Amino acid sequence: MALRSADTARYKPQALARSLWSDTAAPFTGGDRLRGGETAQVAIIGGGYSGLSAALHLAEAGYAVTVLEAVEPGAGASGRNAAGWMPHYLDRTPASVEQLLGQARGSRLNSMIADAGRLLPEIVARHGLQVDLRESGILVASGNPDEANAARLLRDEWNARSGDVDFIGTDRVRALTGTDRFSHGVLFKQAGTLNPLAYARELAVAASRVGARIYCGEPALHIGKQGDNWRVSTVSGHIDAGRVLIATEGYNTNAALWPGLEKTYYGLPMAIVASDPVPEIAARIMPAGIPIADSNKANPFWTMADAEGRIVASMLPPRADQAAAAYVAQDYETKLSRLHPDLPPIPWSHFWIGTVAVSAERVPCLRKLADGIYALGGYSGQGIAAATAAGREYAALISAGDAQDACRLPILDPKAVPLRRAFPWALRSIAAPLGRRMDRSYQTLPASYVED
Repeated sequence: MALRSADTARYKPQALARSLWSDTAAPFTGGDRLRGGETAQVAIIGGGYSGLSAALHLAEAGYAVTVLEAVEPGAGASGRNAAGWMPHYLDRTPASVEQLLGQARGSRLNSMIADAGRLLPEIVARHGLQVDLRESGILVASGNPDEANAARLLRDEWNARSGDVDFIGTDRVRALTGTDRFSHGVLFKQAGTLNPLAYARELAVAASRVGARIYCGEPALHIGKQGDNWRVSTVSGHIDAGRVLIATEGYNTNAALWPGLEKTYYGLPMAIVASDPVPEIAARIMPAGIPIADSNKANPFWTMADAEGRIVASMLPPRADQAAAAYVAQDYETKLSRLHPDLPPIPWSHFWIGTVAVSAERVPCLRKLADGIYALGGYSGQGIAAATAAGREYAALISAGDAQDACRLPILDPKAVPLRRAFPWALRSIAAPLGRRMDRSYQTLPASYVED
């Protein structure tokens, strides 16, 4: 029997409805449709963490702020990710960020990222957000003792900048993971997990509660000058505002909104699988209740469990879309079986794909597009905590009348990434399959013991 068009999306891994979070997050019942024209002090395009955090903090500061969301809060990258929040960068250290941006700007951004691990749970508690928040910490583990010195240096760099990071030697990493295949790890203590779609929806509720107007099903189609204001137009109407924030990186479906902005990042696919509740297996994989990522960049994995004991894992995407979660999870299970060789079968129930927006600089930033217009992004796979903090920094910038000293985000010019279309294809079609095939991690015990 042919599928109805409304059902077809459920069979596409890119569909939000395929994710575990779509099944477990409370529905969002707010949000209006725009009818005609309205005015605001700030118009925000995009209802993900960046835009909603900015709306929340601006509304708390007394600004008239309007959010235009193409579908619903969290419908883009915010609601599709693998649920871990951690104050860290994708592949940069605090020292390298200061080298990239200069000492002053780099140190301010490092301060924002370190604070992000404290800000997120504070917002959840202050607004009573129901998001299955777990302040468990996150362990980045390694089976290669040769990486231990770099791990210690990373700990030292973050702790010198108000972070809260531990280096974990061989004995402790075995206790935290229940396996003897890791030699050491780095424990980010101000980190954890949550239901990411619930967090976006609850942020929208909190922002509405303090006065922000949120319109759903309203993709922004055009930005143009209207007197002293900017006019953001949708099919249903328009918003005239003195300031506009574009917060759609990764899921910017309308390149005509601001031509060239879509060229500032790679949209890299990542696969996520989730299981039925298996609390006994989750307890064996994570005996301390701490989510685990490994340091292998060629074939990485991430593992966490939700409140019901469902295992959630992310990995490089399969070469082609597949409907069966168990098929996609095979390569993850191969690595997992090396760490825990006697695990029972895991009943996989969900598979979906999210897009990671990786910028040229690979650091959070504001991009000034024109007087009064900024674009916000650059999280490069570390977006939950960083985007929450970045939204607050944008609000601080506006509250200070665009005084850059009030904002810890660097303000950078748009910078196009090379081979924007070729690189994601190469990752999925060449690099990911090769990484899986060549990966020999955890097949043998670590070559040497690492002290704490």
